[in-house]
Amino acid sequence: MELHQLRYFVAVAREGSMTQAAASLFLAQPTLSIQIRKLEQEVGAKLFERLARRVVLTAAGEAFLEHAERALDEMARGRERVEAVVGLREGRVSVGVLPSVGAYLLPAVLAAFRAEHPKVAVRIVEHDVPRDFEQLVHSGELDMAVTRMPATLAGLGSRTLVREPVVALLPPGHGLRGRADVALSELADEEFVCMRSGYGLRELADQLCDGAGFTPRVVLETGQLSIVHGMVRSGVGVALLPRLAATGAEHVVPVSDEQARRELGVVWRRSALDSPPVAAFLDRLLAAVERAGETAGEPAVRRRGTRPTGCEAGAAAE
Repeated sequence: MELHQLRYFVAVAREGSMTQAAASLFLAQPTLSIQIRKLEQEVGAKLFERLARRVVLTAAGEAFLEHAERALDEMARGRERVEAVVGLREGRVSVGVLPSVGAYLLPAVLAAFRAEHPKVAVRIVEHDVPRDFEQLVHSGELDMAVTRMPATLAGLGSRTLVREPVVALLPPGHGLRGRADVALSELADEEFVCMRSGYGLRELADQLCDGAGFTPRVVLETGQLSIVHGMVRSGVGVALLPRLAATGAEHVVPVSDEQARRELGVVWRRSALDSPPVAAFLDRLLAAVERAGETAGEPAVRRRGTRPTGCEAGAAAE
């Protein structure tokens, strides 16, 4: 059964005449008659009774008319919804973000996007394990995620947003608090306050310490970034955090080691960019980070168009 057959059937029912219905549909009458007969064969019943000068619905035709009209109405509404999504008058976007990043990177992006596209719903999902984000994007549970780079799964596009320095959070009275910077090796004998194993921030701290030739002496582990800040303020130990995650800390000293950086980026499922709301949000995110980087005088992403591709993005390995 074809949609055009339903349209022809409804037109004949409304006109009560094959001739008039054919004229309204800009069809030859024989063509219309053939299509109506095919429809009757498919439903297994006569839909019209042919009289001398007109046609009338049979009982089967009357029963079928309501459903045919409803199907055409639903199809029309479906087209309207598609046009609304394409025109960004409605739709949805799901974005994953690391908790240590979301509060600082996304508010301005969300405000600007909502101002431009108020009917598009944005869902933000926070998660502490960067690699889980890749799987959530790859599986379709998320459209994109702001997470640590590099991305590793096939089928994902990615682009670096910012390379932020790592800083040392130091407790009151610590001997290094007056320094312009500190080397990782100078923290080898310190007691550390860290996020629990499995968290991205813990993985980063462990990697940096290992690269500097020591294993951190962890005296407290937690799943809350605010507790890390509070324990350092209370003198429990020191902490290593990316600059965004250290926002609000009382005293931080930049880490001078070249490798002491966290590379943040956005990963997206390439097929998700077929959705205009997703493509528009990604473009807004890249534009916001570019402006922020230029203002701060730091390396910033460079957009090459409104629809980033894997080639442009240094996409995930395939």
